[in-house]
Amino acid sequence: MAESLARSERRELCELMTTVGPDAPTLCEGWTAHHLAAHLRMRESDPLGAIGMFLPFLGTTEKHMDKLMTQMSFDELVGLVAKGPTGLSPFRISVVDTKANTAEFFVHHEDLRRGGPYPVGPRVLPPQTDETLWDAAIGAARLRLHKAKMGIILQRVRDGKATDEQAVVATGRTPVTVTGEPGELLLWLFGREAAAQVQLSGTAEALARIRSISLSV
Repeated sequence: MAESLARSERRELCELMTTVGPDAPTLCEGWTAHHLAAHLRMRESDPLGAIGMFLPFLGTTEKHMDKLMTQMSFDELVGLVAKGPTGLSPFRISVVDTKANTAEFFVHHEDLRRGGPYPVGPRVLPPQTDETLWDAAIGAARLRLHKAKMGIILQRVRDGKATDEQAVVATGRTPVTVTGEPGELLLWLFGREAAAQVQLSGTAEALARIRSISLSV
């Protein structure tokens, strides 16, 4: 059976974390590779800590991440992330892993790849990977932007050129079109606007409005 993109991104991210070490910077402000490893471990194994990502007022996320970073070494955390969820974690279910972890691990892999003082550009990805990321970008956009109260269209880039492939992910007047390769669209959707290689087109008012929407996670 072929390795899913969620699993291959997990594996490659863990290999990169091991290579660059715990103090390597990421695109997540204030986070090093060590923070990233703790976040990924907490997300899959600590429901109370993970809830804090959606309910920040609980204050559990930072506390539980700090606890993991204190109790375990960086190498131990990376090893656990590489091993994947255990016990009753729903992330052990293949369909859940695919739905919940494809974008998660791709984006965090890029956080680490591009977060250093000499950031690198996009990877050259196989066509099948691009297809998976395009589907993930459409799903993420519809989930994250359905309340935007404005029209938003994703337009796909292939081999450096914009195509006719589009997805309407939010409806409304004076839409904005966000053009980019699928992985770059995902980065933009997850709040990595400065790193994502996308182009936004629309009226000045529409562009100002979409830039005011918080996409950070």
